[in-house]
Amino acid sequence: MANEREEKSRINDNENNTYKYNETSENKEHTPPEKGDGFSLKDNDKSESKELDMSVKADLPHGATGHGALDMKNLPRSKPGWKIIFEELISDKLALFSLILLIIITSYVFGLTMFLNQAAIVKVDLFSINQPPNDDFRLGTDYGGRDIFGQLIIGTRNSLAIGFLVTAISVGFGVVYGIVSGYFGGHIDNAMMRIVDFFMVLPFLMIVVVFVTIVPSYDIWTFSLIMAAFLWTGTARLIRSVAMQEKELDYINASKTLGSSHIKIIFKQLMPNLVGLIIVNATLSLAANIGIESGLSFIGFGFPESTPSLGTLMAYAIQTQTLQNRWWIWAPAAILILVLMLCVRNIGEAFRRAGDARQRNA
Repeated sequence: MANEREEKSRINDNENNTYKYNETSENKEHTPPEKGDGFSLKDNDKSESKELDMSVKADLPHGATGHGALDMKNLPRSKPGWKIIFEELISDKLALFSLILLIIITSYVFGLTMFLNQAAIVKVDLFSINQPPNDDFRLGTDYGGRDIFGQLIIGTRNSLAIGFLVTAISVGFGVVYGIVSGYFGGHIDNAMMRIVDFFMVLPFLMIVVVFVTIVPSYDIWTFSLIMAAFLWTGTARLIRSVAMQEKELDYINASKTLGSSHIKIIFKQLMPNLVGLIIVNATLSLAANIGIESGLSFIGFGFPESTPSLGTLMAYAIQTQTLQNRWWIWAPAAILILVLMLCVRNIGEAFRRAGDARQRNA
């Protein structure tokens, strides 16, 4: 009996000691540490925040600072417009070949005409009438004994010069006119568009015919100006419609809020965003302007025979005998017009794809 009592008292003492130890340990866990312990809750929070900082910074790219910061140096940058056009031309072999061919023809024609005497070429020689190609005349002569090769070189130079001049004047004026009209809108746009409508309803061909009939002598500059006076309206309407959409975007509104002048917004912010469209329109207008000049000269309302052009050479084909039996007079001019039109068309298509990200090859 004594042994049993001793055993029970020993078990009770062990249980009491275990309960006191557990209670003491629990109190220590939940009791905040004192100042002298060298550790505090604030230190714990700081260590946790430092660990979080290190984990966040590890995920950020090199050079970025702060939570969610952007690495401005390593961000991908958009390609400049000239590089996009260059890559598109390189990827499109047909457009690249057309550009090289157009440059070669233009350089050869403008370079060779510096050494040709136009007065001697267009001089009538009755002893060399309608000769086929030979050693003296590479492409034969016409019904006046004039060298077809010399007329072809000078005529190509004149047709290209007119095409470039008319395109530069009409597209340049039309772009400025259309941007101003679309940017300001309201009464200004209404008044400017009525002027465009007035020029569009005028009979262009009839006015050119009257001009050619009244003016006794005219040159490339005057003929280009009379053509450009009526061919800028299409460009103006196109650019105006795009400018009206662009002016509603955030970057234009932000510039207005910052107090930028209208001239600065138009020429430094709005116009650069339309460069792709302007290049495409100018390229296609060049082919159209060359065709218009050739067509007017073909029907007899372009340049006279003393000023050769591709159209005046094509006009020889009106005669049945020349069309059937003297191919060397009109065929080279017809082939050259076709080549120039195809070259400009292929280059224009490449420029159009470069301006549209959905259709780019590169």
